[in-house]
Amino acid sequence: MLSRFISARMLAAPAAALLALSLTSCAGGPFSEPAAFEVDPVYLDPELSGAVDELRPITEFCGDRPIKVALADGVGDNAFRKTARAEFEDEAAKCPNLEVLPYADGQNNPQKAISDIKALVALGVEALVVFPDAGPALLPTLREAFEAGVAVVPYTASPGGTPGVDYTTFVGHNTVTDGAMWAQWVCNALGPAGGNAVFLGGTPGNAQSLSEIHGIEDELAGNPDCANVTLLNDPGTPIDTGWNPAQTQRVTSGLLAKYPKIDAVITDSGDGSLGGIRAFLQAGRPLPVWTANDNNGFACAYVDNKAAQPQFQIVAVTSRTWIVRLALRKAVAAAQDIPEPEPDIVNVPIVWDSLDPNLPPECDRNLPSSAVTSAELSTEQLAEIYR
Repeated sequence: MLSRFISARMLAAPAAALLALSLTSCAGGPFSEPAAFEVDPVYLDPELSGAVDELRPITEFCGDRPIKVALADGVGDNAFRKTARAEFEDEAAKCPNLEVLPYADGQNNPQKAISDIKALVALGVEALVVFPDAGPALLPTLREAFEAGVAVVPYTASPGGTPGVDYTTFVGHNTVTDGAMWAQWVCNALGPAGGNAVFLGGTPGNAQSLSEIHGIEDELAGNPDCANVTLLNDPGTPIDTGWNPAQTQRVTSGLLAKYPKIDAVITDSGDGSLGGIRAFLQAGRPLPVWTANDNNGFACAYVDNKAAQPQFQIVAVTSRTWIVRLALRKAVAAAQDIPEPEPDIVNVPIVWDSLDPNLPPECDRNLPSSAVTSAELSTEQLAEIYR
């Protein structure tokens, strides 16, 4: 049924395919504030998408002129961001003419994220990569930097707006298709009996989680194998966790108190999943089927619990922290006036599936729990990130 989703969503004209979602909030619960949301047309245009094997080395785009580059995060306290920062710095080091300005952590505060970007512009940044957790609220600041001559590339979570007007281009992976893929896997894992599922998102209002739940809901509605699977979320509304293990544990504990039966957890954070798994174990509840991005601790949790809890099955797509490298290449190439032919949106693969003997989850006891094993970093670099 995923092919049905892709053909319906990816081949439609963007203007016709946009679907406004009415978001509601559960008073007193861990849900996002109500907000209008439309799937960004960048995910619906097949001409912008490509495969991993289409990616190129940054040495093709370094240019000769010395330029200043920087990474601005909306929040930097989770495994994905720490790994992505290391990937950004590793990629920049391959061009001797790049000067990396200080890393900016918005600390989950939109006002700080805005001031961070303004400060980097004042420092003379010429190629700026941004994770826009604040979503459209960040758009005026991105546009201001772009109009000042900075090559601005938001990545992973689209801020909306228009490439070439509000920023240089947007780089990411197809989060809508990810949601559909996870939902399809959950329906297959639960079988005809089905069950109750929850979707745990990241920071409030972020476009990544909102796009993912759109794909999840579309797949659940259109796939006959999902007829008995119920998503407990309010319609169109991720359950916010900040992609943080401690917050995910608190949120999941609240969900377990509210719902006597949860058979599946769909989330995009392997690191955050560790907190959710702890909540299930502490509550004495059976571990459900679980989706995430790859994370060493997530794989180890599966290995440690699979014998006692055979119903606990997991699937993971690559955490694609390496997409920050693509964003940097796009920004540097634009700053250097070098054509950059790589895709803007990368279709990322499944790397682990406990139901597929060819894709077993891999736990590396020599690496920290938070290590993202699909990162383009050495074992030594991965170990260093979390010290």
